[in-house]
Amino acid sequence: MTSRPAVGLPVVELGGGFPSTPSSSGTGVAAEGRRVAAQLAADTVASRITDADPSFLRPEQGRAAADALGWAALPWASRPLIGQIDALREAFRVDGAARVLLVGDSRWTLGAEVLARAGVRTDARSMVDSASSVSVDLLTVLDTPDPGVVSHALAGDLTGTVVVITDPEGGTAWIAAVQELLTDAIADEVGPRAAAERTVVLTEAGSPLDERARAAGSVVITTERDVPAVFSVLGAPGLVPAGLAGAPVGGILDDARAAVELLTGDDPANPALLLAGVLVASANDAVRLDGRLAPPALTEWVAMLVAAAGAMPVLLDGENGEAGEDGVPSGPILAPATAKDPTAAPDDLSELLGPAPRRMPDDPATLEPEPDEPASGGSDEVISTGGPLGAELLLWQYAAAAAARLLGGDPFAEVTEVAGSAEIPEALPERASDGVVTVHAGPWLTGAPSTGDALQALVDAVPEGGHLALSVWLDPADDASMAVLRGELARRTGVPVTFGWGPRHRDVLAPFARADPRPGAVCVLTGDPPDDLVPDPGPETSRLALTEASGAAAAVAARDVPVLRLHLADRVAGLVLLARAVQDLRRP
Repeated sequence: MTSRPAVGLPVVELGGGFPSTPSSSGTGVAAEGRRVAAQLAADTVASRITDADPSFLRPEQGRAAADALGWAALPWASRPLIGQIDALREAFRVDGAARVLLVGDSRWTLGAEVLARAGVRTDARSMVDSASSVSVDLLTVLDTPDPGVVSHALAGDLTGTVVVITDPEGGTAWIAAVQELLTDAIADEVGPRAAAERTVVLTEAGSPLDERARAAGSVVITTERDVPAVFSVLGAPGLVPAGLAGAPVGGILDDARAAVELLTGDDPANPALLLAGVLVASANDAVRLDGRLAPPALTEWVAMLVAAAGAMPVLLDGENGEAGEDGVPSGPILAPATAKDPTAAPDDLSELLGPAPRRMPDDPATLEPEPDEPASGGSDEVISTGGPLGAELLLWQYAAAAAARLLGGDPFAEVTEVAGSAEIPEALPERASDGVVTVHAGPWLTGAPSTGDALQALVDAVPEGGHLALSVWLDPADDASMAVLRGELARRTGVPVTFGWGPRHRDVLAPFARADPRPGAVCVLTGDPPDDLVPDPGPETSRLALTEASGAAAAVAARDVPVLRLHLADRVAGLVLLARAVQDLRRP
């Protein structure tokens, strides 16, 4: 029997039921996950991560882990930040500035949104709820230079706004451009000096941004060089913006510290190793993430970790998450469900984990399946996690890092791996245009096809067992109707379809960057800005947004993946044309 941990620690339920979802047997992926957890425990993976020992990963797995394991110490190392955050928040409040506008790449900003939305619950949330420009209480996240998103930010109450810039390397072009727009607009309202003093910059010590910000009189908080992006949630990039917006970041850190002993032990019942085992056992399928019981943004953050580990995450929308119908790749369902009340977490893990793993043999490879338990399959299984937010964040980080050892991912990569090299390939050439939609594609697409013909050719190019990824680099608020295309594409073609708003869901494209036969094909949607934006941020943001999107599309295409980029000269008319093209599709 598993020892009884303190109430409020993170838990993992293998093969459990889920509201509105048929209960599963707990075999298949769950059983394989237990066996993998035993192997990871025997290899002392958890303790090596805690000790910042890079040998837990194989040398060929990309960036040296020795430079990226500082996140394991953040539950203690970040504690001094809490006093600084409290003091800044009070000073801004006295000055009449309570709205926090966070600008940065989603790999760095999503963690802050998770913390800020810690107490929020939702049922069957729509794709729009995960939009880049969604405001939660006093935090607004701007993680794209899309003109529509920037316009919404500029239209807010600038006299009461604090701008937080997260750019560790300090040289991201679109962040610098957006920061200039925002600070100029705020300066027009409160004056240049006050605008600078209401700007908080999170960057590495000595970066170009560090020097500029200090010279301007802004607040500078240095980020940790040994903490990679998606693992930074309990560091300055996560705590500072969320704390300035009023999130209980001190309590979240306390919850993380309380979970450390459980998550760092080399024990087959360690929840982090069990969760890593599930990710490894799902290697031949997608990892479907259902966020109906999770705080908004948590499931998206989990998806980034899953992709970094080397697995293939798929975010279930309200429709396919609720009904469990076809239209997304097959695989087990993982359901993060952070407890709002720490006492809500079960206090006896033995009730959740089922039979304890057998004693490990000297050679983990000799493990055999339990009688009557299949070693794989179980695509309907539901794997649930729960616990206080700080504890669950640490749970997923340890699980992703441990799973990467066997999945071959590079969890600490500096950038999301969508290209085989650091250089962005040449943009996909224009192949055809009807005045409303411009078709861009590589040599896999022959001739000068119409929008409908190009879309049909892309569907036909999806290999057996693969899926079509729809990546939309537009405004998630004003262009929310684009989300309906996922279900229609799946129904019309019979091909599994995933959906994501870029660049926030750049990880939708992550599996295509690897030598992986599963994924299939990619459709990237971009567009010209609307003509009626008020205020109008100008043409530079549109250029930067298109540069990011076309670069991501070209980088995936460089791996010989069929990529189709459809550019909408008119977003409304373009959606109508796309909808008609989808209706005319036939099954491959």
